[in-house]
Amino acid sequence: MAVSVDGLVGLRHAAHLLAQLGSLLAPHLPPQARWTWVFIKGGRTISETAVTTAHGTHRSHLHLPLSDMPLPAPHMYPGGNVVLEEIRWRYCSRRGVMGGLCDEHSPDPLPPPRTSRVTLQAALAGVPVVVTAGTRHQYLYHTLTTVLSANGIEQRNLLVVLGDALQSAAQLLLLLNVPHVTLPVEAGINSKLFQFYRNVFQLLADRFPDATYAIVLDEDVEVSPDFFSFMSQTLPLLKADPTLCCVNGHAAEGFLGLAHDNTRIFRGSAQVEWGYGITLDFVREALSVWETSGQNTLLYDFWLYMNVQKGRECIYPEVSRTRHFGMGVNTDSYLKEAGPLLMPLVREAPVTLHNVHRLQLDMWRMDLTHNISSAKVLQGNPCHASFLPFPPSSPSYVLYYKLDKAECCNDMPDPYQYGNTAKCLGLWWLSEQGHHRGVTIARFTWNSTLYLVGCPYSQYCHSRPAAIPLWDVEARTEDEFMEIENYASRGMNNVTIANEHATSDSLIVMLSGA
Repeated sequence: MAVSVDGLVGLRHAAHLLAQLGSLLAPHLPPQARWTWVFIKGGRTISETAVTTAHGTHRSHLHLPLSDMPLPAPHMYPGGNVVLEEIRWRYCSRRGVMGGLCDEHSPDPLPPPRTSRVTLQAALAGVPVVVTAGTRHQYLYHTLTTVLSANGIEQRNLLVVLGDALQSAAQLLLLLNVPHVTLPVEAGINSKLFQFYRNVFQLLADRFPDATYAIVLDEDVEVSPDFFSFMSQTLPLLKADPTLCCVNGHAAEGFLGLAHDNTRIFRGSAQVEWGYGITLDFVREALSVWETSGQNTLLYDFWLYMNVQKGRECIYPEVSRTRHFGMGVNTDSYLKEAGPLLMPLVREAPVTLHNVHRLQLDMWRMDLTHNISSAKVLQGNPCHASFLPFPPSSPSYVLYYKLDKAECCNDMPDPYQYGNTAKCLGLWWLSEQGHHRGVTIARFTWNSTLYLVGCPYSQYCHSRPAAIPLWDVEARTEDEFMEIENYASRGMNNVTIANEHATSDSLIVMLSGA
């Protein structure tokens, strides 16, 4: 067993289980430590080692040859496909951390069983579901397990696109009876990813020219049982409203304590991310400018946001239908732990969404204007723990705050003003994404909503009473600004990283018994 890359930041309660099983180090290591534990199953520890520095100079701190795992006899799984079972266990003998695929006591069934249809199954007919993948076959298996077990998946429409021709991934897909193609790209890591996704879009246009929509997932995105039901109810909005360009399964503000109602959906300025649906017209539009606009970012999804979306918005749920669980080259482990990794995920299906048709722009504007105008105005510092009334006495509140147009970018809000206000409330603060024309919606209890209206940037500032001042982060005194650093525990701020202040010295003291 080994933990590497960004270390033990997300180990959480598993550390206590590992300690019960015999690990000496797991509960005490600092968040970015690298750790290995070699043991005999049901027996003694052979070796347990750790590198406690955040950035080690070596790639391995233990070399230990191990024998092959014995293959279970075919008669152990009566009723199964004997040939398929032999392929499974030969695959498992060479690879670890494959979850239920290689569980000797209760292995996942092969091939995966068929699932039920959803109410609006016709909306998914002919919609390709493309899963992009690379070298992380453990991630890919977990993602495909959730995809193949979600009601509404049409397996004939599922295609895995590999960026590297790895035998391990191809063998896994053979076991699952999932077709795949390989689109190899030669470049540096981020440049390679940028070109790979361009090739994926080209494949969509070439292979599915008659499709109306496409759904795109990455190898490290878990989907909820309701994912395809959610898509079947929302994808038609992309044709009904030209001011929309995508449906995201990821909830833009659905962090801990801010996601409650599975039936609610919103619209806002957001990039495609972590399980999304788009039209083939959008795919072709992106391809038409992909080579000519210049590569002003290495992140393809942000490039689409800046160069192709052109002010169009995305649909997203209050409670997420996807979870981005992987750690990669562009992932910060601390932000991942506080944000997407612990986001609530819808676990039941089906869920009938509320008033889907009213997300079309004219009706959305009408409803939003009414909700803001009738909301109870909050004043004061949103960073105070007591800022949000609890229990709430009103179904809706509004905070008007100072928000200008950014000097750097066309029609984008000022990132400093937006980020500090959002961070106080436990919202995603590293970008402005999720807002609708300067209005951010935060659901801080099941029955109460907070509207953040940034003025003069927002088109909804006309709802602000003349006597109500704007909260301005730039007008804070030094003491008040220092208080902003002590954010209230809500949303993204309500996550504690275990052993965050542990050091190599404290570990040595623990081991010595001093």
